This record gives sequence, structure tokens and C-alpha cells, in this order.
Amino acid sequence: MAERPPTGRFHWLTKHIPTKETVHKHRLLRPFARHLTHNSLWRFNRRSVPRGVALGLFVGVMIPVLHTAIAAVLAIPARANVAVAAVFTLVVNPFTIPAVYYLAYRLGAWELHQDAHLTNTAAAERISSEIGRILFWIHQASGPIAVGVLTLAILAAAIGYFGSAFIWRLRAGSRYRRRRLKRQAR
Repeated sequence: MAERPPTGRFHWLTKHIPTKETVHKHRLLRPFARHLTHNSLWRFNRRSVPRGVALGLFVGVMIPVLHTAIAAVLAIPARANVAVAAVFTLVVNPFTIPAVYYLAYRLGAWELHQDAHLTNTAAAERISSEIGRILFWIHQASGPIAVGVLTLAILAAAIGYFGSAFIWRLRAGSRYRRRRLKRQAR
């Protein structure tokens, strides 16, 4: 069965992502070519796309640097679409990181039942330098931020997985209905 050429919004993406055949041509990828030739890594299908979305969102929230490369590497054993995993890490970027980490702190503090006041005033008064106060605040906030980031990553991955699977199902259903109506019209 011949594949249709991509149309619409995915045309640019499908034109620029590597294919199974081009993986063998790259010298650095040749040792891993056996692992990189699985169909799920490169095709947009109902299983690999939600996995890629979930993996990309999880890694994007959990890891602030190099998250695109890490998500692409983790997509291989997860049999997730590599391009989708890499693209969905970009949800967390330099513009959204402050909001994500503030939300993570608030969520983590709520989960750990911590007061709204971060610093112990008696301990903070003993620290005279501004850098020392900042380091003290970071030390006090690290627990709630870590718990909050983990919670946000899990929530984002779950919502991304089920949301993209639902959208995929809706799209497939509407495509099926259109074909059925076309056949009935003949």
C-alpha cells in the first residue's frame, strides 16, 4: 500500500524529520540504526503520538536543560514518536519557566502542608549577606519545588497522553464517517 504525501499542517514537519532510510546514512547514527528503524519512532500513529506527547511533556517539565535531546533519546525505548516527543518539550521554554516553577512551588508547598512563609525569621536574621539570604531561601524552597515539579510533570504527561489519544480518536472517527458518507453517496 503506497503512502500518501503529507498535506496540511504536518507537511513541514514530515518533510524535515528523518526517515528510517536516512538514519543509515548518518555516520554517528549507524551504530544505533538497528534501534532507530522501528516504525513507531517515525510514523504518526495512534500509539506513538500520545506516547511522544506524554514523554515530551514529562521531560520538558522535569528537566530544564537539554530536554529536547533527552526526550528524543528516551523516545526510542518507549517506542514513542521522536519528533513529537522533541516538539512537546518546547512547551517549557525560557518564557514559561518562571510560571512553571512558581506553580510547582505553590503546588509542592500545598502538598507538603507548608506555611506560606518560607523563611524562619530567626534563622534568616542571622544571615547578613544578601547572597546568603538567597541561598537560605533556595534551601528552604527546594523541597516544595521538587515535589511540585514531579507532580506537574506527571499531571502534564497524563493530560497530554489522554488528550492526544482522545483527539486522535475523534479525528479518526470523523475521517471514517466522511468515507462512509462518501461511499453511501455513490
